[in-house]
Amino acid sequence: MPRLPSLLFDRLRSAYSRMPSDLAASLLMILALVTFTITGVFMRLAAETLPVMEILFLRQSMAIAIMAPIFWRHRGQILHPEGLRLHAMRGLAAVVSMICGNAAVIHIPFADVTAIQMSEVLFITALAAVFLGEKVGWRRWSATAIGFTGVIVMIRPFSGSVELFALVALFGSVFGAISVATLRFGSRIDTAETVIFYQSIIVLLCTAPFALWVWVPPSPAILGVVAGMSVLLAVGTWLFTTAFRTGNASAIAPLQYLRLLMMAAVGYWVYDETPSLETTLGAALVVGAAIYTLHRNSVRQSQVAPARPEGPA
Repeated sequence: MPRLPSLLFDRLRSAYSRMPSDLAASLLMILALVTFTITGVFMRLAAETLPVMEILFLRQSMAIAIMAPIFWRHRGQILHPEGLRLHAMRGLAAVVSMICGNAAVIHIPFADVTAIQMSEVLFITALAAVFLGEKVGWRRWSATAIGFTGVIVMIRPFSGSVELFALVALFGSVFGAISVATLRFGSRIDTAETVIFYQSIIVLLCTAPFALWVWVPPSPAILGVVAGMSVLLAVGTWLFTTAFRTGNASAIAPLQYLRLLMMAAVGYWVYDETPSLETTLGAALVVGAAIYTLHRNSVRQSQVAPARPEGPA
């Protein structure tokens, strides 16, 4: 019996290693989206008593502490990065995206803010094709366009009542796309641990002054919530980074549409946020695009799986 978990892990790792790189990356991305969805719930809970900047600072501090042993193990690579400028650019873009996204999720229903953030996928696909030199076929462009059409249906930009925080979320999605593009390029020359380390440090340094300015003493219960959020952040960031290091950005990006379904479900069951007809119709297009993308990731490289980093240890 004691050998059963080890045997199961070995078989899972073996199956992972045989997967085409884009399919393996897709699975990692889906797991990352699950952790980020749960993080959104924790964020809204913590924001009932603490300012956003303080939460981000505390969360990042705890996440760095959690990952400290991993950073120490890879200190040789971390202390000698080849893409430091790229990591700095990604960190700054991630800060803007993180602030906008978390501020919006506090004031807008989960499904709405996530729908707006899905526009990031279109920007990622374009950046991957133009700046990263990735081959984006007509099928992926079509899947991205269909998914984005679903997002437009849900946003209802022509209704005449676009909220301020909706624009904040859209602004954050632009910087989120820049962050992902630099992640994909930077991960080609440095390890995932190196990329995560420098992003974490930059986020910590950028949020610290604002957090101290609006500081509110947190209660032990809220600290527990932030600690749980930090664990999820560390796990989700590693999964997210490894996914983009494993597969093509243009192949993985459309899968972020699945987060919309996850957030809408959480909003309905936890906060009684009932999706509108437009949200339901748009979600149908989103899910269809995501499922098709996952299918293409499976068959596109079914003949020959290119060399890629090893799976989760």
